[in-house]
Amino acid sequence: MLFRSRLNAFYYDPNFQSPYSQQWNFEVQREIAPNFTLSTAYVGSHTLRLSIGGDYNTALTPGPGADRPRALWPHAPVTGYDRSVGQSSYHGLLVKAERRFARGFSYLFSYTWSKSIDVASSAQFRESMSLQDPYNPNESRSVSGFHVPHLFSTAAVYELPFGRGQRWVTDGIASKVLGNWQVNAIVQARSGQPYTLFMNVDVANIGAINQAVRARPNLVGNPNLSNPRPEVWFDRNAFASPAQFTFGSAGRNILSTDSLTNFDLSLFREDRIRESMRLQFRAELFNSFNHPTFGTPVSLFTSPQFGRVNSTVSTARQIQLGLKLIF
Repeated sequence: MLFRSRLNAFYYDPNFQSPYSQQWNFEVQREIAPNFTLSTAYVGSHTLRLSIGGDYNTALTPGPGADRPRALWPHAPVTGYDRSVGQSSYHGLLVKAERRFARGFSYLFSYTWSKSIDVASSAQFRESMSLQDPYNPNESRSVSGFHVPHLFSTAAVYELPFGRGQRWVTDGIASKVLGNWQVNAIVQARSGQPYTLFMNVDVANIGAINQAVRARPNLVGNPNLSNPRPEVWFDRNAFASPAQFTFGSAGRNILSTDSLTNFDLSLFREDRIRESMRLQFRAELFNSFNHPTFGTPVSLFTSPQFGRVNSTVSTARQIQLGLKLIF
């Protein structure tokens, strides 16, 4: 294993081409009942000539000794080099059910089942990494860094049926106390996002400048645990250091972070003080059930905390009270 520190420079392929995308969709909408509609759609795309950066003019093959004699251009240094060799595809099924506001109640349900695949095209910025082997882009073909296979969300608004003009308790003191209240809810649930494990050394000895975001370990077992926990999010024994002068066999984005579930609830009341003035009270709870969503575990194979989650991507429960004068 060789450790290097070199001055990096960034260039573009002189034959760089502009990307283009082919997109298509098909949707069916149907009114099932008054104020209620259901729609189902398929969305697809295929994009070519995406930019892929990272080290270039590294050694063409892993091996011992100096890497320059094995480089594409032996007398030129390793540089950052953008090429239009990436591609991606997306396929998604979208289902939406909506009840328009009527009789004090409305809701919207939506569900997306999708898959996004690319050849490291999302890696340069979304994943902070690039190709393990610059001369074999397809070796890094996998799900995109922003791939979320399942996404469900719903929003509902309900005016409590009490008070003047409502169905129940329409007069008296009780109507003034119980009237004009509105309950709102927003719920979101989604799959975790993929991430890649990496080494911090140029194991293959190809002359990589930024070794920490290139080489990957070997996959030697099943890394998935039936009950992952922050202390050990995946089976660390399923990975091993590659043999010297070889690339790691673990694929890109083969693991996923924690799934997210979030409930936001709110309670509103609005009273008319005079014809042109209203007073609104708001009580809002964000992440109402204080459910944690764990972040990406330590992905550096050589770290003593490899596989441990040290952060969350969700915020703790927040309660917000407010008064708003509208005039």
